[in-house]
Amino acid sequence: MKADVRRMYALSLVPPENQEYIPQLYIKSDYPFKKASKPIERALENFEKAIKREQLQLSRQRKPIRNLPFSKYQLIKYYKNNDNYIIVQGDKNLGPCILEREYYIYRGCKEHLANRRNYKQITREGAIARLIGLDYILRDWIGKYKTRDEDEGTPPDFTTIGKAEEIYLRRCLSKLRGKLARFRMTAKVHKIPWKLRPIVCCAGTTMNGWSKWLDYWLQKLKASVPSYVKDSQQILDEIAELHLPANALLFTCDANSMYNNIDTDHAIEVISWWLIDMDSRDELPHNFPLEAVLDAMKIIMKNNIFEWGDSCFLQLLGTAMGTSAAVMWATLYYAYHEVHTILPNHGANLLYYRRFIDDIFGVWTGNKTSDWSALCDDIDDFGVLTWDIKEQELSTSVDFLDLTLTISGGKITSKTFQKKMNLYLYIPPASAHPASCIKGTIYGLIRRYYAQNTNYLDCVKMIKLLYRRLLARGWKSDTIRPLVMEACTTIESKIKQSSTTVPPTATCTQDENRLFIHLVFHQDDIKRRRIQQLYQQHCGDLFHRSMGIQRPTIAYSRPKNIGDMVTKAQLHQAEGRTSTIIMGEHRAELDSA
Repeated sequence: MKADVRRMYALSLVPPENQEYIPQLYIKSDYPFKKASKPIERALENFEKAIKREQLQLSRQRKPIRNLPFSKYQLIKYYKNNDNYIIVQGDKNLGPCILEREYYIYRGCKEHLANRRNYKQITREGAIARLIGLDYILRDWIGKYKTRDEDEGTPPDFTTIGKAEEIYLRRCLSKLRGKLARFRMTAKVHKIPWKLRPIVCCAGTTMNGWSKWLDYWLQKLKASVPSYVKDSQQILDEIAELHLPANALLFTCDANSMYNNIDTDHAIEVISWWLIDMDSRDELPHNFPLEAVLDAMKIIMKNNIFEWGDSCFLQLLGTAMGTSAAVMWATLYYAYHEVHTILPNHGANLLYYRRFIDDIFGVWTGNKTSDWSALCDDIDDFGVLTWDIKEQELSTSVDFLDLTLTISGGKITSKTFQKKMNLYLYIPPASAHPASCIKGTIYGLIRRYYAQNTNYLDCVKMIKLLYRRLLARGWKSDTIRPLVMEACTTIESKIKQSSTTVPPTATCTQDENRLFIHLVFHQDDIKRRRIQQLYQQHCGDLFHRSMGIQRPTIAYSRPKNIGDMVTKAQLHQAEGRTSTIIMGEHRAELDSA
């Protein structure tokens, strides 16, 4: 907290126009801020002593309670780096899965890394050399596109990047240098037969820092994607305004392994065409650094390097999985096809058309033979990416995201959709979470059920199921029932109020000057309200007068959970059974596949 306060003290002495900061692009600086004024330092010291004193008193009064038996804790440690078994996450939040480690490595090679169209195996020395080379490329890129000293005080143009962006990227170079991304997989147990979904964990790498910058600018293009949908609530809001003709039918379709089947060169080509075309028509966002984005896009998407145990790979085809820009890259890639082919050719028969990354939902009003077949052909005809639309049929009811949408009486009604294999792994009562977490979970889910279910009885059914599932997780009825009733009462009251009054305008608090006090949560620690009281007692008035801090915010981070204990991005390998050895043993089979 001392560093945060000293930083705010230093910033309070700098004119606001000289304070460069973009929240989405921030890496904490190692700059050793000098001590603040003596009164501020004394207040900080007294505040910290007061917190430690109360923590010590609590530790003497309360006997620590374990929320996990010692035997189970030992079992978790046993599985962390087990030579025979590995625990991976189930896709779609379907819980943990235990696999034989060698079989997991074999399947990873067979389904993904042995595919020489998509991946090229390289030596570790070659991978490190490439990373070093990319650091130099990023350094040169910054030098090429940064705002020059003679341009200080003028906003960035369509070529340059701002000072805050330059600071962020240079910190990426200094703090994230030399780390390889790591390949891992989740189990798609809902598929028959089950498969593995590839993920490249790029967090903490220089390339992902650069990719965050790219994503920051690509996100600004969402308004140019006519099919873009943020979430299922947007779908509900939009279909409420639709009036369907008698011949209207619904359809959905999924992309087949979208990220793996986007041809990198083709994607760079079409996205570049589109951005240059928007630039020529003055449709790009204000100060969009077009040349810098196009240059960075090519480098980032063609240099996805990662390790898999003792093996290293370069991705040749497909989206640079795991990088921050991957989602918007994939969204923009297919949006080009939608804007230039699908909507111009079939817009007259599409009453409604939305896409959530690799899932499409639409309302079709054309004929069910030639026109529909033409739409299917066009959707499935773009690069090497394919869709399952030809296997789908027009229907009066479809499942899309977490909704079941049905045509009824000239309108589209909705109800909550949940997968059959959903395990409903809500927070159990023994979990070391703040008490407000289960209350927030219940309120959030019930609010969603009210919004998603056109028929009130469907909403009631979902609330009853939620109640039973929470009991099955170990919660007591005396704890859960009042929370469910309170949530229902509050939500129904808000619904009635919103139907009779104009919603109030939200108050913007973005510019509020707050001090964030970062603590690791512990259920037996002193309460947040008491920390705020101690802050007001020792620091409140002084910090408000000297630095303009309006209020403190207690920002809790969580300690390690079971998932952190049993899973990790880096692949553990048994001695003599590395990924390279296992891959070599099955080389003939993998090559033939």
